[in-house]
Amino acid sequence: MLNNNFKFIFFGFIITVVLSSCGSLHDDSSFENVLYPNGRPVTIKISDENIDRRFDFYFLEANRLKMLGDYGNAALYFTEALKFDSTCATCYYEIGNLLIQNNEVDNAESFMFKAVQFAPDNEYFVYLLSKLYANNNKLDLALQSAEYLCKIYPENLEYLLHLSQLHALNSDFDNAISVLNRVETLMGINENISIEKQSLYTEKGDFKGAEREFQNLIDAYPNNPEYYVYLGDFYTQQKNFKKAYILYNKVVDNFPSYGKVYFSLANYYYLNSNIDSFKSFLYKGFSHSNVGLDIKIQKLLPFLVNIEQEGNPLSIDDINSYLSILISLHPSDASVYVLNGNFQKYLGNDSLALVSYETSLLIDEQQENIWQEYLMLLFTEHTSSKLLTQSRRVIDLYPENGMFNYFMAFAYMMNDFNVEAIEYFNKSLDYNSDNVEIQSQIYGLLGDLYFTLDSVDQSFKCYDKSLELRSNNVVVLNNYAYYLSILGRDLQKAEQMISNVIQLEPGNPTYLDTYAWVLFQRGKYLEALFIIEQAIENGGDYMGVVLEHYGDILYKIGNTKDAIKYWKLAAESDDDVSSVLDLKISSKTYISEKN
Repeated sequence: MLNNNFKFIFFGFIITVVLSSCGSLHDDSSFENVLYPNGRPVTIKISDENIDRRFDFYFLEANRLKMLGDYGNAALYFTEALKFDSTCATCYYEIGNLLIQNNEVDNAESFMFKAVQFAPDNEYFVYLLSKLYANNNKLDLALQSAEYLCKIYPENLEYLLHLSQLHALNSDFDNAISVLNRVETLMGINENISIEKQSLYTEKGDFKGAEREFQNLIDAYPNNPEYYVYLGDFYTQQKNFKKAYILYNKVVDNFPSYGKVYFSLANYYYLNSNIDSFKSFLYKGFSHSNVGLDIKIQKLLPFLVNIEQEGNPLSIDDINSYLSILISLHPSDASVYVLNGNFQKYLGNDSLALVSYETSLLIDEQQENIWQEYLMLLFTEHTSSKLLTQSRRVIDLYPENGMFNYFMAFAYMMNDFNVEAIEYFNKSLDYNSDNVEIQSQIYGLLGDLYFTLDSVDQSFKCYDKSLELRSNNVVVLNNYAYYLSILGRDLQKAEQMISNVIQLEPGNPTYLDTYAWVLFQRGKYLEALFIIEQAIENGGDYMGVVLEHYGDILYKIGNTKDAIKYWKLAAESDDDVSSVLDLKISSKTYISEKN
């Protein structure tokens, strides 16, 4: 009788299998030695219905969990299945794959090795193991397994290319090229293979071999101008300018529709310090209708990015000229307007950048990043009505984008739709829950809005929340202190807050004015006078509210004449002033706005 506690029964001795009994394994003894250092044992599994049923349960459940995306539990069930069949190559493979998906590549290797041990003829198992070896910097093992794989499947191009890459990683360029020659025998002369071989020849310093690869391409495809340019570019890299020039002009004469040659000629003249010809051929390349926009942008981008770098042969005017060409030739491509918008923004030409971004979004409105750049420019340009219109448009496209809800709210606030602004600021809070900086700003703005709507307690709750998130938010500290001073509430707290602001930004006339007004409300008129004079000296002499407050303080210390003078200056300014300023001037008396 078979004892159910035994999962597998082996013969009383291990039979070492000779190489010939391992099928294809005899093709590569080195990899066989890695798999079976003591020779491959033969195991015989005795069928047991109970064990088989339990194995099937765990195996099928593991696959079900894997399909549901529950990879952790899937791996556990595959592990349980192995307790009932420790030779299940698929179980080892699946666990290894799940570990790879969880970025546990080192751990995956041992499971994939076991999978190959129990299924050495499974090409997918061996291929993945070889790639794992390479990833884990075990190049010798990667090569052994790849060579074994290519001997079993000598016509599999993917496996051959993998083997060639491993030889190249091992700096064995001759073997890497030899394997690529086998690929070429199977598929004929191919551009990608020829370029790879050329790169390997160049790496090993065999420039004649590299040249020969390009020439082979030309001989095989004499009507393809690109291959002549490849060889010309190779000559240019080797500073064999005479041969390069001949090839480039051969393309110009015989293949006039191939515009990319002009970029190679531009590079040729640049390396020969002929900047005028360089610019001329660059212009021809950009102007050529058969050259795709992506190629043109690729050629222009290095000069654009390094516009201020010493030695850049292109000026701002040159780049603007080339961008104009691209726009005229590719008027329906959003990317060219994005490129121009980015450049104009970099130059500080915000109005031109806005036009380019707007055109790009008219062509393709599904550009979330460009919308953010565009709305930010509208925001900084204070174009409140357009910001509102465009924010409504983008909210329809991306309703859960936190920044777009922020812009929507700000646009409403700028247009005095305060209730709507509060609604969208609250939405923005929800979508920016992980951004402490923006949350602090939003709570500060909500505080301002609630105060405007006379919801004072709600306003101050928002200010408190903002300061909990960022205690040195100077805008919130200033506004909070100012509104407390206006109401005459918690003036000691207000003074502490605004004094903190002054320590952070000592020369700001708005903050100095707030500090002076808090001191004024506390009856500290001489201290307030000292602070308000600092505000005046730091630019406050053009600010209506500062001038009015200066007059109020002067009045309180008994200088009525100068007080009236500054009240009149405040009235002549274009800034907001109190509703009782005219009454102060006519009555020649300080009047509190609260009265």
